[in-house]
Amino acid sequence: MVPRAILILAGVVLTGCSGSQLGAGDQPLRVLVTGFHDWRDIGSPSEVWRCRDNPSCRLLIGSQGLAATEPPTRHAGPLVERLVRAAPEVEWSFRTLPVTWGVFSSVPREHDVIINIGLGVYDRFDALQLERGAYNSRTGEDAAGVEVDGPIDAAQGEVLEPPATSPIAARIDALVGTRIAGYEILGAAARASNSFLCNQTHWFALAAVHAGGPLPREVYFLHIPYAEPSVAGGSASDADFEPLADAVAGVVLGLIGRPS
Repeated sequence: MVPRAILILAGVVLTGCSGSQLGAGDQPLRVLVTGFHDWRDIGSPSEVWRCRDNPSCRLLIGSQGLAATEPPTRHAGPLVERLVRAAPEVEWSFRTLPVTWGVFSSVPREHDVIINIGLGVYDRFDALQLERGAYNSRTGEDAAGVEVDGPIDAAQGEVLEPPATSPIAARIDALVGTRIAGYEILGAAARASNSFLCNQTHWFALAAVHAGGPLPREVYFLHIPYAEPSVAGGSASDADFEPLADAVAGVVLGLIGRPS
């Protein structure tokens, strides 16, 4: 039997047990949503767990990680609250990742769907971008100070797309061009300019689908912007994350076929 994923939210174990849409093996749909911790202005190795500026982790753990030096013990951010409330029949699982090379090289195999979220829209506050594929390159310095420059997998080609038999591309196409909670949904092809941790993470996830096996069946990567500052000139850490959470929840629910 495939292990059942659980979500620990404010000390309560939540497992969705109802609903007509089932995951593999006639179990409720199991969905993993991830985000990333900070990587800029990291002062010491332990600060790779800080969640102050990166909106993708703030959506999952809220303000509990502003000065964290260890992984979070609970996930109760605004995105978590919205997803659990909107689709309680889904077995949600949440995880935040340090921005270190290879962090997602062992792709979890107990989820039907994996949706990785990372900061990657820098020119506006009102757009979300779904990645259509991954580029075979990893470049730059991670939060631990490790710098790399080269292919992710030297034995593979330049671009890794979703399998042709997968519904991934069609689900992305259905959302691109729409607006959700005031945010425009964009789609982007794999490209050389996208070669940091987000791209490597998506490559590993797509490779897991291509490798076969029952799970995961679908994987996605969603790039998000900073949350708009609450006041003019305010910092990213003091922003209002509620509108961004509304929009990201709408995309996640759309990707798994649930109404937002």
